[in-house]
Amino acid sequence: MKTVNVAIIGTKFMGKAHSNAWSQAPKFFKVGLTPVLKVACGQDPAGTSEFAQNWGWEETEADWKKVVERPDIDIIDICTPTYLHKDIVVAAARNGKQIFCEKPIALNYAEAKEMYEAAEKAGVLHYLNHNYRRTPAVAFARQLIEQGKIGRIFHWCGAYLQDWITDPNFNLTWHLQKQFAGAGPHYDLNSHSVDLARYLIGEVDSVSAIMKTFIEERPLASKDAGTFKAGSVSEEKGKVTVDDASFMVVEFSNGALGSFQSSRFASG
Repeated sequence: MKTVNVAIIGTKFMGKAHSNAWSQAPKFFKVGLTPVLKVACGQDPAGTSEFAQNWGWEETEADWKKVVERPDIDIIDICTPTYLHKDIVVAAARNGKQIFCEKPIALNYAEAKEMYEAAEKAGVLHYLNHNYRRTPAVAFARQLIEQGKIGRIFHWCGAYLQDWITDPNFNLTWHLQKQFAGAGPHYDLNSHSVDLARYLIGEVDSVSAIMKTFIEERPLASKDAGTFKAGSVSEEKGKVTVDDASFMVVEFSNGALGSFQSSRFASG
């Protein structure tokens, strides 16, 4: 069976999830290819080395630019914070790599458009990790809709709720800064919900939304803070520049109405 060499860029929370997926996918599905976990790329050499040993990556690298230029790499899997996505995707496309990219795709529409156009121009496969549409329940729902067994759809109600930053002393991680994340749960969580809605219901014609930041300052992030993980508390604080919660209502092209709730403050 043909092998493909994979490079993963980003070794934290999503890097671990993707590493597990690359290892497990051939055991559950007939993918027609054997992925080789070739190189893991991260900013912290010691942490990246530990990550590689734990998840089975053959090599490590600290510079993503070197990774995307390697002729032996077939697939670039991007698991970095959002602000890095655009530059890596564009460079990977120009080097003829197939691209897996975490959501949300980019900081804004202009970046997303540039990424898409670069991948299309290069003629490479490109995939955004909206993985929920591939769960069995969602696939079955789409089948029922396509077969007309549900009938006309009038409403869509989507909710993606978390509670991992309700503590005011949770650190100011990159997720809470617009320059790195683009937005809060409106991007991070609603990106999944909107993808599912478009997959099952159709395109959106009109949108109205409200976003709220409940805690406007937080302790600066320590080195041990990250996704779902608070670190040591600093006395110095910084400004939160993204939403903590977002409520959105839409009208779909087929006339159905939709509501979307996303929050990192949904305790209980």
